[in-house]
Amino acid sequence: MSGKPRLHYFNGRGRMEAIRWLLAAAGVEFEESFVEKKEDLTKLQKDGSLLFQQVPMVEMDGMKLVQTRAIANYISTKYNLYGKDLKERTLIDMYVEGMFDLNELLMMYIIQPADKKEQHFANMIDKAENRYFPVFEKVLKDHGKDFLVGNQLSRADVQLLEIILMAEEYKPDILAKFPLLQIIIFILSGNKNSEIMAGKPKLHYTKGRGKMESIRWLLAAAGVEFEEQFIEKKEDLEKLRNDGVLLFQQVPMVEIDGMRMVQTRAILSYIAAKYNLYGKDLKERAWIDMYVEGTTDLMGMIMYLPFQPADTKEKNLALIIERATTRYFPVYEKALKDHGQDYLVGNKLSWADVHLLEAILMAEECKADVLSAFPQLQAFKGRISNIPTIKKFLQPGSQRKPPTDEKFVAFVRTIFNV
Repeated sequence: MSGKPRLHYFNGRGRMEAIRWLLAAAGVEFEESFVEKKEDLTKLQKDGSLLFQQVPMVEMDGMKLVQTRAIANYISTKYNLYGKDLKERTLIDMYVEGMFDLNELLMMYIIQPADKKEQHFANMIDKAENRYFPVFEKVLKDHGKDFLVGNQLSRADVQLLEIILMAEEYKPDILAKFPLLQIIIFILSGNKNSEIMAGKPKLHYTKGRGKMESIRWLLAAAGVEFEEQFIEKKEDLEKLRNDGVLLFQQVPMVEIDGMRMVQTRAILSYIAAKYNLYGKDLKERAWIDMYVEGTTDLMGMIMYLPFQPADTKEKNLALIIERATTRYFPVYEKALKDHGQDYLVGNKLSWADVHLLEAILMAEECKADVLSAFPQLQAFKGRISNIPTIKKFLQPGSQRKPPTDEKFVAFVRTIFNV
């Protein structure tokens, strides 16, 4: 459950490079296991890991994916780089197949016999300048957008940038006659204002837990790196409001996949669905929703405790512990016992598990032995805390925020007038 795809290939470009590009464009961290000697490849073949006895192979979402196009198709679909409908997907396929043709010419140059290299070089430059690049130049002109298909980044744009940079390694001025292709390089790789290729969600909130903390947890559990833009003074919040980026004039707000998402539950639902943390079907999704809403109720009580008047805090703390130990935790204890699996829903990590662990740790900050009567939850806490992505998030120095203290309460009251 590390959340990171593992790529099996040589320590070179080859047929894996386009896959690396796609994952990087989507902001997905990945690991690589290099085939460094013949025995490494033989082992993969004998282990039955290679469907057709060849690499590249990518371990991802419990699968061992082979065949470059199949892998790229899966990644593009998973990370919303494959268009919004069948028509856009078909256009992407056509453009990408053209790029594959040119890529083959470029990739095979290095292995040509010495007496064939000059001829091969002339042929690939001719094809780039007279067959392939004119097509993409015309598409951009006719489409009138910053992207080849639709109005958002797709696999076609990522692979076009890759192929352009490869071609420029052979002929630096190869785009001299293609002004729109020159611009798309700037847009995709050089324009920091667009942040198109950054791939990282950007979180807008205060430098504290609040309603953003569950979003941080879910992204971290999915192995997704994210950036944070902190609201440090009242003017920061006013600027977001005046810029029209807050649909209901409030944070949290998350920039992701070309959207500015608000409303905590909407953001969490999107992240859970995008990163396969939302069950396999409607029934599992309903269970996840029910469990999450329960933990949300409990976490809401804990979250607002520091903001309560001093003379009511003791009473409210007692109510939190009572609700945790008699209403909420018994439900999850029974669910784990009856389900007989390591997770609340199905047999894989879901949003419900991540949210429950967050709630448990918050409750333990209120009462250290709050799980003493719940052996299933104690075991659950140990298992989920040791999932590599979550374990990393729990380490000092991560983007997890500390418990709310009096100083932060005063800061929040100033910013939000509460």
